[in-house]
Formats: sequence, C-alpha cells, structure tokens
Amino acid sequence: MRDPTLIALQQKLPFLPGYTFNLDKDIPNERKSHFFDYTNGVPVYKDVNGIGGKFLPTTRTPAPQTSLTLYPQSTSSADGVPAWVAFDRKVLRFYAYFQEAVHERREEQHRVRKVNIYFYLEDDSVHVSEPRVVNSGIPQGTLIRRHRIVNPNADLEGQHYTVKDLNVGREVTFYARTFRIVGCDAFTRDFLTHLSIPVPHNEPFPSDPHTVHRQELASRLKPTRPYIPQTSLKKFLENDRKVLRFYTLWDDTPSHFGDLRHLIIHYYLSDDTVEIREAIPPNSGRDSNTLFLRRQKLPKRRPVWVYGHTQTKEREDGEYFCESDFGMGSILHLLGRPMVVVGCDDFTKKWYWEKYGVEEFDPVRVDEREDYHYQAENPEWINSHDGEGLAQTQLLKKLKEEELQGTATIGQAPPHPSHPNLAGLSLRFSARFHNPSIIDSARRFIITLFLSDESLSIFEPPIRNSGIVGGKFLEKSRVKKPEGGYYGMRDFYIGAVLTVNGFCFVVDGCDEGAKTFMEAHQELFPNLDKNKNLNEKSSETDEKKEVGNITF
Repeated sequence: MRDPTLIALQQKLPFLPGYTFNLDKDIPNERKSHFFDYTNGVPVYKDVNGIGGKFLPTTRTPAPQTSLTLYPQSTSSADGVPAWVAFDRKVLRFYAYFQEAVHERREEQHRVRKVNIYFYLEDDSVHVSEPRVVNSGIPQGTLIRRHRIVNPNADLEGQHYTVKDLNVGREVTFYARTFRIVGCDAFTRDFLTHLSIPVPHNEPFPSDPHTVHRQELASRLKPTRPYIPQTSLKKFLENDRKVLRFYTLWDDTPSHFGDLRHLIIHYYLSDDTVEIREAIPPNSGRDSNTLFLRRQKLPKRRPVWVYGHTQTKEREDGEYFCESDFGMGSILHLLGRPMVVVGCDDFTKKWYWEKYGVEEFDPVRVDEREDYHYQAENPEWINSHDGEGLAQTQLLKKLKEEELQGTATIGQAPPHPSHPNLAGLSLRFSARFHNPSIIDSARRFIITLFLSDESLSIFEPPIRNSGIVGGKFLEKSRVKKPEGGYYGMRDFYIGAVLTVNGFCFVVDGCDEGAKTFMEAHQELFPNLDKNKNLNEKSSETDEKKEVGNITF
C-alpha cells in the first residue's frame, strides 16, 4: 500500500537515476536495529537483530562447534582455565597414509606414502607431516601447515575438524586428499579413552609395490667374487667432525735443555689421522707455534732405513695407530718419543663408553708408572749434580731390555752400523781453545758427542759483557780429522786435542753422565787410560765449575 504523501513527493523529483524510490514496502521500519535504547528515561538493552527487527540471513547460521564441548568442564568458575592454557603443548598424533597414483610405470600403479597427523587440542588446528625416507627421490617433510581445516562432510557449513572426527580406522579428507588413519600413539589412545571415545587397535600399513619390487631385486643380487668393502666414505659420513682428544706427557729431560712436555693428541675418527699439538705455558721461552705433528696417519714403526733410502711399500691398516691403541695410562711410542696418556676430554670418555664399554677414566700420574721411569741401581747416579747420568743410564738400560725382547724403541734416529744399541745417547764434554790468545782465554765450549753416528755439535755458552756472541758454534755433523778419518768415541778423553774446521780445542772436563758411561764401557773408549788423572779431573768438575750459564 502506497502512501499518498510519498507519491506526491516522488512526482516533484526529476526523473533521473538516484531520484526514484521503491514505494511498495512490506516493512514500515527499515532502520538498522540498535541494542541500547531508553525506556521511561532509563537506558536498557534490547535483544533485537537485523534491519527493522528482521534477522539477516548470516545471523541465522549457528557458530561452528569446537572440541571444548567434549572436554571435561570444571564445576567451579574459580578453577576454570582457558583451553589454550589447559591444553598447551598437548598434541594428538595419528599414523596415516594416502595413495598417490603413478602413471606410465610398469612396476607400480600407485605409491603408498606414510604421514603423521598432529591434532593440537588448544585450538583444533591440524598439521600433517611426512617422515623423510633416505634416497626416496620425493620432496618430503611438511605437507599441510598447522591451521584449522574445514570438514567437507560436516552438516554445518564452515565446520572444521574436531577431536571426535579423528580416530583409528577412519578416513579424513584434507583438501581433496584422503588419508587413512591406521594407528595412534599411547598418549592419544589414553586421551580419547578418557573422553569415552572407543579407539580400535592399530592397523598395519599396506605394502608399497615399489618397495616390494626393490626388495626382490636386492635379494637376487649376489656378488660374483669376494671383495673388500670400501667403507671409507661411510666412515667419513658417520664420523665427520668427531675428534678424540687425549692429554699426554713426554719426558724430554734426558736431552739438552729438555723438560717435561705437555702434548695434546687429536685423533680424527673420519680417516684415522693423528695431529699432535703442544700446550706451551706462558713465559716458557719456547716458540709460539703449537703444532708438533701435522695431521697424518701415524705408523707404529718407522720406515726401514737402508743406505739413505726409506721404505716405499704401502703399510697395512694394522700398522697404523687406531682408536683402540689409546688408553688411559698407556705409553705410546710416537715416532720414537714415549708419551704417557694421562687424560682425555668428556666427548672422548662418552665415545669410549658407548663403543668399548670403558667406564673408568681416572687421571694418571706419571710418577706412579714404574715402567715409564727406570730406577737406577747405583745411588751415586741418583745424587748426580744435573741428573744427566741418571737419564742416560736409564735410557741405555731401556734400550738393552727392548733389544733382548725384540721390541726396539720405535722411531729413533737410524743407528750407526757399529753401535746399534746407542741410538739416542749423547755425552757432553767441556773444552777450551788450545794456546788461546788473551781475548779467547775466557771462552768455554760444550762439545756433544752423539754415540749413534759419532757426530759432534759445539755450543758456546754466552758470557755477559765479554763482547763475544755465544750460541751454536757447530751444527751436528761428523767432523773429519786433519790426518784423515772422522772423530769418534776413541778420540775423546780428558786432555784430548781436537781440530775442528781449523779451530784447535782441548777437552778439559765432562759431566757425571759422560764419566759414568765411559767408565762402564771402556771398550768403546780405548784411549781413556792415557789420562791417568781422570779421577782428579773429574773431581774438579764436582766443584761446580761454571762454564757460562751451565754448571758441570
């Protein structure tokens, strides 16, 4: 029914777009409804929806349901907590699979792909992930990121999956891909059981045609001839960047100016190579370079020395040091240097415990090892002034014992053909110029005789404010005599005159180690009897006669 007032008003307006209106209205009031109004001057709330009190189509649709209605509710309002707090980090895990069609393949028409479906209880979100399979050739990982997924089979439009929609034996469709749930974990089974939802037993995964085909081919493959497996690549991939660290001690006190050296051995499990670094304390006077041995395979025995030619034959694996040779407290002869393993780091302890079952890693003290330090039988050697005689006697005794047992010390310098048991031994003598000038009268020298090859080295201790730079006077080498031949052990005794590169020296003393050795092995020093005052000369050295900064 049209209002005459509105008809008259319509006739006065121009007939243009925007000036014409529909005058046939079923609802007399088409204003947007509001909730707050006044009744008798009092503000009140009115439950009115839509336009003119008429519900809109969208307001008639009920809200989607969530899993909160299935969860147990608290009877007290004070004890109630939000779902995102109560179910934080609580996830249901289901095992499922889906079939993927494979075209133009004779071996397989479909492929079975296994996935894990994760349902987050706090917000009903779903996350689908496919476990990675080695050498599958398929991009695997996350298939569907975490979010709410709409259930296409729900009666309510826009309804998402809830906890009651997922169970063992059901099929769920995520974005036109159907997944078959065949199992769940123990937590998921217990949670659904507490919600009074029966959970069937887990089902096995169906067989994959391609996997079955590959297993049949692998069972038919047999080696035609035996071969040695090449495991170097596998060993590298499994043990890359895994390094064992051992703390060792090397007693270098028998050598000149030697001391107790602290070394760190790095054993690389990827290729069985060894690297040795030295722990140099501050203000020690040594070079700052800590590399003692570059990374390489370390042989248990040095190459055979034959007239200046080394061994070129390849060694077998058993002839190199491996991880089983390193043990707490063991003595390792690394290139002729006896090193005692006194400790290791935490990773090395864990690795030995997992592979070999070793549980005791007590630190080792070197002074407790009887086989590392040989006790001297003569108490006079123990009370020697500088300990040189004790060290040399201990080393000689060790060499003799190893020679009788057939296990000579590994890696020593090539011995002289005439003296195979004297490798590593040296004697020290003090000397001065023969008929020196006034300037050279105060100069003193230390002559070292290496018994293995009878080579010599001369060192001049520096003297303060003398105007003469001391140091190395002669590099280690064999020295020719003026009359022919080379100087050897038979030429050394107290009072001997030696001519070295035009310089004439007179031997006027020796240390306690040289004296003891010469008296014990007079067959090697036949000219020892020429000096009848040997004991008198030696007694003078006991009075701590200082030569430069070295006391004899």
